[in-house]
Amino acid sequence: MLTHVQRGVERITQQLGLSDNLAQLDRAWEAEVGGLAQLARIVALDRASLVVEADSSPAVQEISLRRKELIRRLNRHFPEEFIKQITIRIANHG
Repeated sequence: MLTHVQRGVERITQQLGLSDNLAQLDRAWEAEVGGLAQLARIVALDRASLVVEADSSPAVQEISLRRKELIRRLNRHFPEEFIKQITIRIANHG
């Protein structure tokens, strides 16, 4: 069941056209990182900064090494530059 706040956030997101962009971003992430998407997922989008959480240090390192390439490739999925930065952090599982 959605809370009042969740419904409000969904409504605002849809009104701003962000829900389509976020869904498109999620699909673009999976397409561009392939199997790595199982170890590293988008957890936030703060303005034009994509926040990614990874399950392991090697996954963090892989994304770090490919950061510029990933930004360029992710932005190809949008009509204008959508992502300017990727911040990566290790997942806290407990």
